[in-house]
Formats: sequence, C-alpha cells, structure tokens
Amino acid sequence: MIIFGWRVVFFTLTRGIFHCPDCGVDRDYRRRQGRNFFTLFFIPVIPLTKRGGEIIECDVCHGRWLPGVLEVPTTAQLAQMPAMLLRMAIAQVLRSGDYTNATARERAVTVVRQAGEPGYDDAALNTDLGRPFEQIRVEMGHAAPTLAPEARESILRATAEIALVDGPLSASEEETLSVVGADLQLTRVQVTGVVSVARQESGH
Repeated sequence: MIIFGWRVVFFTLTRGIFHCPDCGVDRDYRRRQGRNFFTLFFIPVIPLTKRGGEIIECDVCHGRWLPGVLEVPTTAQLAQMPAMLLRMAIAQVLRSGDYTNATARERAVTVVRQAGEPGYDDAALNTDLGRPFEQIRVEMGHAAPTLAPEARESILRATAEIALVDGPLSASEEETLSVVGADLQLTRVQVTGVVSVARQESGH
C-alpha cells in the first residue's frame, strides 16, 4: 500500500534577536517560510509551487508570530533610542541653518555622545546630514512613541539649543523645529514652550 499526501515544511530564511511576546524578554528568533511538499510514506519528496507565508519563531518558547512582531523594539534598541532620535533631530535642524558652523557642529557631537553614543564624531555627523530628509522623518515617527513625552521634549530642547548656537533662529530653523516636534509627536503648545525655554537659556 502506497501512502501519499502533502504537508507544509518550514525553512529558515534569516535569524536575529527580537522581543518575544510570550517570554517577555529579548530572544533569538528564526524567520521562516513554509512550502508545500508532496509526501510519500509521510516523507516530503517533491516541492510544490505554492509557498506559504512567513512566520517569526522564538528559539526558546517556539511561539510563532507574523513578521510584524519585529517592529517592537528590543531592549538594546530601546536603550539606543534617545541618541538615535537626537541624531536625526539635530541633522534636520542643522541642515536648515548653517551646518558648517564649527561651534554648532562641536556642540552637536558632544550632545550625542552624552546621550549614549561615545563613538559619535564629525564624520558620523556628516553621514547623518547626508541622509534623505523624508527617510529621517519616517524613522522618527516610528521611534518617537517608545519614549516618554518628557524625553521627547528634552530631545527637542537640545536640538533647539544647538540651532541657537550661531544666533537667533532663522525662519527656516523655526519651521524645521516645528516639523521635528511634530515628528516627535509633541503638540504645538509643547513645541512652542520648549523652543521658548531654549531661547531664554541662550539669550536669543
């Protein structure tokens, strides 16, 4: 008697680290995709054309989720989030003013280092300045909700203070600070208040 049929066989596409919803901590995962196989005596022998969807499988609890689970930041990513958001905010504002100003650039590098990136330097700042504006805005929109409002206000204030290093804010800098504030998901009132405090502290 010949026993035949079909079943789904999963193949690992990539590996990485994610925040496992069941374990509640960061775990190694495998990104897997299923494919239908013709089986003979329960052994998969012939791959069929139809492919299944992708899943994310935890290496520890073996729970399975849709790929969207990878959008939840890991613990390590959360720790880097303030410095990352600060870098993106500074890049936007510097580009709207005099990004060649040595004092402003030096202040920007110092602030990012103090935020948790000790290796940040002038070359890294140039890289940030060269990134597409819209790409930065999208990333900020995704990352901002992971931080408390106070932390986001602190990022905007530090950015405004850097913009004020070379004198009063230009119309372009004010507009960019408003955009950065919106990307940080702060209200217009919060943005106005934060920028006003920065102005008072700088004397401009």
